[in-house]
Amino acid sequence: MDILKIKDLSVGYGDKKILKDLSINIKKNKITSIIGPSGCGKSTFLTTLNLMIEENGGNFTGEILFEDKNILSYRKDDIRKKIGIVFQKPAPFPFSIYKNLTYAPRYYGIKDKKELDSIVDKTLKMAGLFHETHEDLNMSAMKLSGGQQQRLCIARALTVDPEILLLDEPCSALDIKNTANIEEMLLNFSKDYTIIIVTHNLSQAKRISDYTAFMLDGELVEFGETKEMFNNPKDKRTKEYIEGIYG
Repeated sequence: MDILKIKDLSVGYGDKKILKDLSINIKKNKITSIIGPSGCGKSTFLTTLNLMIEENGGNFTGEILFEDKNILSYRKDDIRKKIGIVFQKPAPFPFSIYKNLTYAPRYYGIKDKKELDSIVDKTLKMAGLFHETHEDLNMSAMKLSGGQQQRLCIARALTVDPEILLLDEPCSALDIKNTANIEEMLLNFSKDYTIIIVTHNLSQAKRISDYTAFMLDGELVEFGETKEMFNNPKDKRTKEYIEGIYG
């Protein structure tokens, strides 16, 4: 089942085009990796999917359907609740772990402390942070390590129970151990969430994703099942990128 259907998507800032006529369908409860060289439009693609692009001064044409409904027909708050995003650099709010994880639920109207406590416990466990942090939830999130901060940001995105989780290079600044922790977490999440991850790490894309999209110069060159794309790329440019000839 396709949870997102994207047709003829073009994105730009003023007269500068970043994405050009991109069409792709994203499968529900699968992990889709977006690969391609720096500057090809991967991050722009992500931020367009939950309308963050508009906050950055961008604009788009084409159609994005979320569960067969145009995302422009949703309130922005509602679409961002359904489609959460975690950026490359860990960005915890500069207050306690507990407040980081209750900020969004409170914003969306949850006031009951028992319910908030339950959300905090659940998302910390999902992110593999519970045993590391549950005895000191009032500690500033800024005191966590880089890997812990990134897992907290992922946990924070899950506190409103989104259907899609967008991740922009979530492991780029992390060591091997923290990268492995996040990859394991994402594989577990895909049973309940649809995940779209931008990554420069081709090995990561091969390890965790069901589908892979290769982008180049703002265009979608190739999209398909990950194993098939890496073993038998249909486009010469995909083959050259996978083999490290450029990018």
